[in-house]
Amino acid sequence: MPQAPIRDSPRPRYGAGPPPYTAVEVAFQNAVDNVQLAGTLTVPRGALNAPAVLLSQGLGLEPFDRDYTLPSAPALKSFLAIADALSRNGIVVLRVDDRGAGRSSGQKQLSSVQQLAGDLVAGVAFLKTRPEVNPKRIGIIGHSFAGLTAPIAAVRSNDVAFVITLAGLFTDVLVNLERLPPGLRAAATATWSTLAQSPPTLSSSELESRLRDAFTSAMANVSDQERASVQGAMAAIVTQWVKSAPLRRSQALTDPGEALRALTKPFLAIHGARDRDLDAATNLGPLVRYLGEAANADFTVATIPDIDHWMSVCTRSSEPGNPCAEMQFSPRVAAVSLCPVVPGAKRGRLAF
Repeated sequence: MPQAPIRDSPRPRYGAGPPPYTAVEVAFQNAVDNVQLAGTLTVPRGALNAPAVLLSQGLGLEPFDRDYTLPSAPALKSFLAIADALSRNGIVVLRVDDRGAGRSSGQKQLSSVQQLAGDLVAGVAFLKTRPEVNPKRIGIIGHSFAGLTAPIAAVRSNDVAFVITLAGLFTDVLVNLERLPPGLRAAATATWSTLAQSPPTLSSSELESRLRDAFTSAMANVSDQERASVQGAMAAIVTQWVKSAPLRRSQALTDPGEALRALTKPFLAIHGARDRDLDAATNLGPLVRYLGEAANADFTVATIPDIDHWMSVCTRSSEPGNPCAEMQFSPRVAAVSLCPVVPGAKRGRLAF
């Protein structure tokens, strides 16, 4: 029986009654790329010289809005939940529409990793201008793909005081593909390698043709049973790579360790033990090695049980065959995220 649609969380915010903060519509510019970025700033009432964080989304078939609305669970809005949890604890939070989403200009899928890191630098610079914010306590919280961009921004900008990643990507894509079932792994590896090696002058139709050929060739080396289970995924894989080809090529050329080897600022990496997209051990192992090479003396790695890639938990079970009807961003993850910004919060080299 197919999974029933996931409905809204019964608790879109963590506390009852009116929130103790103000939500302000804001806009700022990445002047280097002439991109206008729009978002929401949540400011705790009476905030003065407060710590602040900028939230950064991962990748999808389409750019994400500021609330991080997922097509598969449009009511989940994990960045709204994070902003609510942190601002209830005295932290100013800026969440921003991706390039090409909401009120932001530009096109995320046609940008580079370095350009998206530049958007984070611009967001931190904007936070520094706010009178409520302590300019020396501004950090970045990034999910998934932001494991690449947030460290780059932190190395590039002296104004980034700390970095927190949620299910961060710290390895090459091909390494993460190794955990897929054999047939799907063969197809995804072949098409990703073809994309990474294709010249940027190729038209979309030419690239699509090459990717389809690579997929078909990969299928010739797998069993009939595997081929049957994977063949239907060809259109989705090819469409995803073609739509985001410039960004994906840039990703393929980006060494995840380059910025991390130079990052000595406080770093907290939170991963879910049930993450099927970016395995915790596969990604956290290299992170620890890179930060060790940087002689970073202040980093924490937290692996939390029963948490998936999207850091969500089930709040209402459904009928048999449908494991969950309502989900919510994990309050436990939100609590751990407070560690680098709330004085006295317990930290350690290895948590949970």
